[in-house]
Amino acid sequence: MKVAHSFDEIPPLQGPVILTIGVYDGLHLGHQAILKQLHKETRKGGSCVVLTFSNHPSTHLRPNSPAPLITTLKHRLELLKKFDIDLVIVLPFDTQFANQSYNDFFKTLRSYLPFDHLIIGDDARFGKDRAGGPNEVKALGFDVTYLSKETYHKEAISSGLIRSYLEKGDLKKVKKMLGRPYSLRLPFDVCNVIREDEVQYKWITGIDKICLLPSAVYAVDLQTEGKKIPAIAFYRGSQNINKETELSLTLIFEKEPPTAEEIEITFISYLHNELDSESATPSRANLLETLKPEFFLS
Repeated sequence: MKVAHSFDEIPPLQGPVILTIGVYDGLHLGHQAILKQLHKETRKGGSCVVLTFSNHPSTHLRPNSPAPLITTLKHRLELLKKFDIDLVIVLPFDTQFANQSYNDFFKTLRSYLPFDHLIIGDDARFGKDRAGGPNEVKALGFDVTYLSKETYHKEAISSGLIRSYLEKGDLKKVKKMLGRPYSLRLPFDVCNVIREDEVQYKWITGIDKICLLPSAVYAVDLQTEGKKIPAIAFYRGSQNINKETELSLTLIFEKEPPTAEEIEITFISYLHNELDSESATPSRANLLETLKPEFFLS
């Protein structure tokens, strides 16, 4: 998968070129349906292209209350790789981008990327004041397909809905809507990990503008370089006055912490909400009484 960070970096592509445009935060089942449709259109040859953004549009449109991300940009790109996308164009959503008309946007885009077919969700709108709706875009002279939202139990799946369930800690519904367990990919520096006893490590890390789960105790998997380590995470999330997110994770596992630049934490299940309020180190008494012994086995 090639990644371009400006129109000038777009490489030559085999046609026909099928394009989709969106934030794709979380890459949930609705997003996946669009990506699958891209491949259906190119099954006899051609290129699948995704145009996405390095920042969520809300960071520009409503800077005082931006949408917290389900996945970081780096994580999003890793997920897109699994869908055999040929090219991802990553652009900043800034003042210049927001102020252009939908007509100017598509005219400029097609001068660099002469795509044949645009496939998007039925709520997609383009250009200043979201003036480019279905009728306007279809009149621009290229093929356009609007796909209806995927649903789960009659709820239309969206990144906003998934954020609301994450904030409630409903990992089961989040998993159903993502099509996979919820996970975070974080930069990992073993120097920031403090060993507190034979199986307990404390790790505090910052990650900006990420959606926070409720502070609680979770069963997790730590994954890096093809290895998976079962663990228990005492998870605390908070935001400082600059609205930067900080995670405090006390991890319980038997193996040594992995030596890697990045680690993926997959949240398997909620265990309980008991956190020791009088100490930075959580109490494990009730948790260890209820866990199955084999959870700690390698």
